[in-house]
Amino acid sequence: MRGRVNATLAVGLFIAAASAATAARGVFHGQDTDREFRGRRARNVILFVGDGMGVSTVTATRVYSVGVAGQLVMDQFPYTALSRTFSSDAITPDSAPTMVAMMSGQNTNGGVLGLDETTEYADFNRDGDGKPLRTLLEQAKQNGMRVGVVSTARITNATPAATYAHINNRDQENAISLQALPTDATYNAALGDGIDVLFGGGRRHFVPNSSVDEESARGSRTDGRDLRTEYQAAGYRYVHDTAGFTTLTRQSLPVLGLFESSHMEWEWDRASDAGGEPSLTAMTLKSIDLLKGGQSRRGDLQRDNGYFLMVESGRIDHAHHDGSAFRALHDTQEFDKAIAAAVQAVDLRETLIIVTADHSHVFTIAGYTLRPRSEVPYPLQPCAGSNYGALAGNGILDLVYDWNASGGCAEPSKDSNGVPYTALVYGNGPGYRGGVRVDPTIDTFVGIPGSTNLPGPDPTGFADPNYRPESAVPLASETHAAEEVAIYAVGPGAELVRGTVKNTFIYHVMAKALGF
Repeated sequence: MRGRVNATLAVGLFIAAASAATAARGVFHGQDTDREFRGRRARNVILFVGDGMGVSTVTATRVYSVGVAGQLVMDQFPYTALSRTFSSDAITPDSAPTMVAMMSGQNTNGGVLGLDETTEYADFNRDGDGKPLRTLLEQAKQNGMRVGVVSTARITNATPAATYAHINNRDQENAISLQALPTDATYNAALGDGIDVLFGGGRRHFVPNSSVDEESARGSRTDGRDLRTEYQAAGYRYVHDTAGFTTLTRQSLPVLGLFESSHMEWEWDRASDAGGEPSLTAMTLKSIDLLKGGQSRRGDLQRDNGYFLMVESGRIDHAHHDGSAFRALHDTQEFDKAIAAAVQAVDLRETLIIVTADHSHVFTIAGYTLRPRSEVPYPLQPCAGSNYGALAGNGILDLVYDWNASGGCAEPSKDSNGVPYTALVYGNGPGYRGGVRVDPTIDTFVGIPGSTNLPGPDPTGFADPNYRPESAVPLASETHAAEEVAIYAVGPGAELVRGTVKNTFIYHVMAKALGF
């Protein structure tokens, strides 16, 4: 008892001392921006954003990729923290305010890009917009750095657009595409001579609706403008497929790569893309190489003041919305490969790399599922009729298995009605089965009406790429969730990443590391 009292007293004294320090310096509870940084400055910063990559997604991907005891590349980063993702007007946010928070250090409201929290979505109160917020990308450009934006989503979608656009409605993507065009009247002048590298999907917002693009998809612009030619007239090298992508060199800057009409393919489906598009890893490596040096659009050699690069794996989020755990894990796996490639391509003595997510999803790992048979530290045979021992995805894309103590064997866990269930489930979304559970081993459910049809045939069971894990609430599109997400950091300034912080803190780490 005495030891416990002393421990409690010690914790109390620590908190009291910390509170006094807070009063004096304002640096303990929640004052994330005041953390001192006196270490080596970063020359370059790369921000990796796994859109919708909650902790459960990271865990499931780890189990699927390298086993429950393995490590992803992001797991090996020396500094970590938890990031609170709430926006100014919501407990559970969308990607617009969360990315604005990370890029500007200030909170804003749902659906709003680059404007402060006095701005509501689409100005629905008709009281005008608030003040524009300065983004880290804009600051980097103003400090003579090269800048790049990479996404597997549309390059005009909320997360990438939050690096360069200021608009009260994230859905106005035709207008967003103009804010990065140096010759347009609505150009964001804070971008100086322009974003150096733009890679992603979203061609339809650059092509008039009277025309089709390189893959015969109709554009969405109603103003008749073909921004592909306008960006080229402004000095950009434009590419639309892997063939053009591979020809890019440092002398090609600035570059615009639009590889799909809408979002790029999920990683699992990328190989079958008719037009051909680069992987997230390839776009990351190419961007790093281009931003390391090259010529300006005037043809003169640019002074090497470093670079800022944002890389988003946008389709993790979309896979979860579609209730496709399989594709979400594959895109997260590719995201981790891109991180690994970046770590090997840069000098970590001068490059800060931060990996995080903008929000999570209502996606979880359910049941007391066993590890694969080879990893269990005692003899365990499958029960009669059980498939335990040949688990899909190291047991994560499988049924929940538990041991039968009376039989001394492993068998599928079952619900109150005797029906097996899978390890991965959703709180809501298109995986709702109408209140009647179906044995996952024979389930061919393709989604509730109104949900996006996944490519390929009907699923043949829980390990099929098109299988939708069950959800508790019927929705055509699964939703985000509100819990904290992880931050992983390595390089100059990474030591600031610790504790539980607001997502706005990520901006301040990057800005302090760069000396802004």
